[in-house]
Amino acid sequence: MRIRLLFLITPLLLAASSASAQSRDPYFATFTAGYDLIYHELSETSALGGHFDLASTIKRDVPFLSLAGEVGVNRFDNDVNVSSFMAGPRLRLPNISRNVLPFAQAMVGLYHCGACHINDFALQGGAGLDFRPHRGSDLRIRTQLDARHMFDSFEDFNAVRLGVGVVIPLNK
Repeated sequence: MRIRLLFLITPLLLAASSASAQSRDPYFATFTAGYDLIYHELSETSALGGHFDLASTIKRDVPFLSLAGEVGVNRFDNDVNVSSFMAGPRLRLPNISRNVLPFAQAMVGLYHCGACHINDFALQGGAGLDFRPHRGSDLRIRTQLDARHMFDSFEDFNAVRLGVGVVIPLNK
């Protein structure tokens, strides 16, 4: 009876340990070019916007921990441009499937409104999914949702961003 039980349990233990041991993301660094489908702050939504980020992995086992830096620019209909310069940790969570890689991030930095002559400290939290278009592809398609809070000397305010982008791996 013990031998039969051992033969039944051993393959299950080996399969479970090998399936959860490593993530399927071999890249140390990535570059993302994103388009802001929606960037909404105060009572306005931007007409055009985008952001770029560069991330470098600092912890290589699941969950991966990366340090990311992001630059974003949004233009509103009233000829006002806002930009942001953010940095912070990004946590790559265990894969949902072979081609879906979730992440969560928290960033801090500077918010700048050119026409308003405002420079504010900003805090941003967000999450998203990276999709591999097909197996073996190095490129990924990213969807992300971020919420940002600006600490203004006159009155604090919030912004929400929904973005899509292309993630390009830089090195293994």
